[in-house]
Amino acid sequence: MDQKTKIWNQWLTLLHKQEEQSKRRGALLLRQIQSSIPEYQHVGSLSVTELHVISAIGSDTRMNVTTIAQHIGVTKSAISKITIKLLKKGLLERYQLEDNQKEVFFRLTKAGELVNGIHASFHTRLEKSVYRFLDQYSEEELAFIARFISEATKELERNWAEA
Repeated sequence: MDQKTKIWNQWLTLLHKQEEQSKRRGALLLRQIQSSIPEYQHVGSLSVTELHVISAIGSDTRMNVTTIAQHIGVTKSAISKITIKLLKKGLLERYQLEDNQKEVFFRLTKAGELVNGIHASFHTRLEKSVYRFLDQYSEEELAFIARFISEATKELERNWAEA
């Protein structure tokens, strides 16, 4: 088997394992949220994008549709739809400034803060795990890995753009 075929097969294996792990982490995260928020049954499931919107709003006190869209790289119309869902789920609330009744901002409710905290601790554990894994590589190897991931991400984006 030539080297490119071997790398392709390893790449597919990595993507499949990542997808499986992502589903497991998502299920575990939802179980933690359910056990932490008694009224969670009415909240239902949360998508990754919804979690990122919650995280963005939790990181800044003045988040509107435009700033959230810029922060996470999603369209404003998508953010509008997501914020409506999160408002209905009781994780966000709207507010306006006294001197600016035109613009609508969002903040987390108590339940939203709990979800954000659980999500943040998940990210922290995952980040620490990746750092431990990367400790085995030299600075030169890490530079190559960073370049590879960056270029592979751009290539995946180009492939999807053409599909």
